Amino acid sequence: MHVVNGLGAGGMETMCLRLMQHWQHRLEQSVVALRPGPRTLEWEFRSVAGSTLTILSDGPDDFGRWRELRGAVFKHRPQAVIIHMFGVPHLFTASVARTAGVRAVACWAGNPPPREIEARRRWGAILFASRLLRCPVMSCSHAVDRELRALGLGMPAGSAAIPNGVDTNAIASQAQKTRKIRSGRAPVIGMVARLDPIKDHTTLLRAFSILRDKRPNAELWLVGDGTLRNGLEAQALRLGIAASTHFFGDRLDVPQLLGQIDVYAFSTTREEGFGIALIEAMAAGIPIAATNVAACREVLAEGDAGVLIPPESPKAFARAIIELLENDELRARKTQAAHERVQREYGVESCARRWEALLFPKPDADVATDFRCAS
Repeated sequence: MHVVNGLGAGGMETMCLRLMQHWQHRLEQSVVALRPGPRTLEWEFRSVAGSTLTILSDGPDDFGRWRELRGAVFKHRPQAVIIHMFGVPHLFTASVARTAGVRAVACWAGNPPPREIEARRRWGAILFASRLLRCPVMSCSHAVDRELRALGLGMPAGSAAIPNGVDTNAIASQAQKTRKIRSGRAPVIGMVARLDPIKDHTTLLRAFSILRDKRPNAELWLVGDGTLRNGLEAQALRLGIAASTHFFGDRLDVPQLLGQIDVYAFSTTREEGFGIALIEAMAAGIPIAATNVAACREVLAEGDAGVLIPPESPKAFARAIIELLENDELRARKTQAAHERVQREYGVESCARRWEALLFPKPDADVATDFRCAS
């Protein structure tokens, strides 16, 4: 059983869907959405062969939600539960699974702990409760795993990193098809990400306004939606780039859009946990410029597979994008390194295999060693 917060197009929901698709002819699966909306990915979840989808009602109290979830768990009697979130909701879900006698329970952490002292204490309390519930915390990257351990309060037994994964061959194929039919010569800079404070679209918009002085016909594509959309659209208007900045909202054809992008620009913050869109861009064969934070350094192999830019540095970001557009040798070298790395480290097959080792361990298997070997 997979438990997700909702059916939106966030990173955790997307990874849940990918795992379900990978396992659809091998495992019996069910998914429970704790919230009824949004439902961007509902059709995709319902299309997974041999699976069931339960969407809990938006009840007025937590007890009613706990009862609904417990009913779903007892109905399906899963051998294992993956909780695709970290926080109070994952504790709530783990407690339900344990009272129902589920053998294997684990949650997935998608972001590092915050920097504020009170917030870090809350995260520490959540880790302590996870230990009591025997719910390992599987981090989406080694960077997140290190930061959780740095809280100094101990991790639940079995906790480790399971990096996100994508269907690298499918993304490459879909991107190549649209790349072949792309019309027009205007360079396209693109970023796929939620429009929320964990990312840093503001720096990218400022960088694009600088870049336009040298490439006046360039376009910026922002794929994704979120609470900051109105403010970012207003910023684009103030910078004079509104006509060439396109807000696509949530899309289900991301690989096809990636095939039409010349440089993937991933502007984000320290709170970034992994950046699934980075490995999608790597699989699509696009040169990447990204903020130099721990998650991006990990995915891009300390800059071997992309250009890293200091945080909140729009001028440096603009220079990096221009260099990738104009320097054929640099672009080819970074793209090839990214292709080799995503094939080796970030295929959905590797991600699924690590989850299987955790949930259905073989006797005497050194599961934790297997998790760490991809670092």
